[in-house]
Amino acid sequence: MPAGKLVFVARAAYGARNAFAFIASALRRSGLLGKRVGLVFVDENPLGVARELRERGREAVVLYGLSSPVFLELMDEVVSVAREFPVVVGGPHAEGAYWQLLRLGVYAAVVGDGENAVIGIAEHFLGERGLEDVPNIAFRYGNGFRVTRIELVELDDYEPFSREYGLYPPIEIMRGCFYRCKFCQVPWLFKARVRFRSVDSTVSAARSYVEAGKRLIRFVAPIGLAYMSHRPGEPNVEAIEALLRGVRSVGGKPFLGTFPSETRPEYVNPDVLQVLRRFAENKRLAIGLQSGSNRVLERSMRDHTVEEAMEAIRLAARHGFQPVVDLLFGLPGEEEEDVEKTVEIMRELARIQAKMRLHAFIPLPGTPFARERPKPVHPRYKEAALRLTGKGLIEGDWEWQEKIAPAIYCLTAIDPVPSKEPKPSPRDKEYCEKYWSQWSQTLSPYKEVLQAVDR
Repeated sequence: MPAGKLVFVARAAYGARNAFAFIASALRRSGLLGKRVGLVFVDENPLGVARELRERGREAVVLYGLSSPVFLELMDEVVSVAREFPVVVGGPHAEGAYWQLLRLGVYAAVVGDGENAVIGIAEHFLGERGLEDVPNIAFRYGNGFRVTRIELVELDDYEPFSREYGLYPPIEIMRGCFYRCKFCQVPWLFKARVRFRSVDSTVSAARSYVEAGKRLIRFVAPIGLAYMSHRPGEPNVEAIEALLRGVRSVGGKPFLGTFPSETRPEYVNPDVLQVLRRFAENKRLAIGLQSGSNRVLERSMRDHTVEEAMEAIRLAARHGFQPVVDLLFGLPGEEEEDVEKTVEIMRELARIQAKMRLHAFIPLPGTPFARERPKPVHPRYKEAALRLTGKGLIEGDWEWQEKIAPAIYCLTAIDPVPSKEPKPSPRDKEYCEKYWSQWSQTLSPYKEVLQAVDR
């Protein structure tokens, strides 16, 4: 049983314990962990563990980190746990639709950097500060909601791992993004300003990974080759070389420019590719294209053209990398002509033996495209994907994403803005009826407003 009167019960949904490494690191650095605050991880419904802690005289606070797809899966659980224990939720869904979680009984939603938020939450439950004084959270305030001050952390201030809990996730080297793609949550949420972990801090962390037997070092970055970039579109080749050299110097084998540190076309040039060939372990390079139509790219605010992306992809192949190209089916505004252009690009990618990682558009909460209805994946895309799958060139979860996209759209439509009362969109009644009916019992705060829509 963990030490401390206050115990955080971290719900590691689907085994994702690594997502909580930053919490353990922040609590340890604050001096709270192991003395006044305990931390325990659970892989299933946390009610049993929380109740046991309560029986032993401890105060249990349950933590979740939720993307929108995971929230759909765990909606019933979150509501039931919040009826008995304080629940604090972080992750993309908390930032993009914090008011939904708060209406469902969640105690607080983390809407910015989690490191200083979790320390503040701990001190709040220890009776040392009011909820309004905890940074980077949202909570119920009268009939409405309140978002506290947003305080950005410096990545070097916190280790990206936890020795105590054996958590060694990919090392986060960049937080925030230079770009404003309308389908992506990263630039539109509360912690968008770009920050980097220094080379020294990253190498120090890599040394600890190697000492723990983790020699394969991966990184987390919205744009892997933008590490330490001084301005959008210009890779800092010297910093990338210093990073990779440093990791190798402590016995690590670094992977950069592949999942989860994919890159954009603008950052692919001969100099950076030569550095990757010399010092990185990966033979694949993941490059975001998204669409074969310049019109769709412009509408999505991608800030590059199809031609620029194809030049980067061919350049990567010439330097000996296997290009892995992200394509996003069904972006808003896509028409028949745009579909044909993307299918033709898929053929061209196949000719140069590039792999394609396929996605279906999901209207993620908090993005400009959150209120754009998803369409079924076009038959021409399905035909092309089926044909190329047989050649071993297709990756990605586009079929699963196509299935959940309408539900995530309807999750936003049921409560699109943080108003005093939820205001489901009447125009979405027919489209969302099956989801709203399915959720009416679980989402009890919405039951009356959904009945009003029905009338």
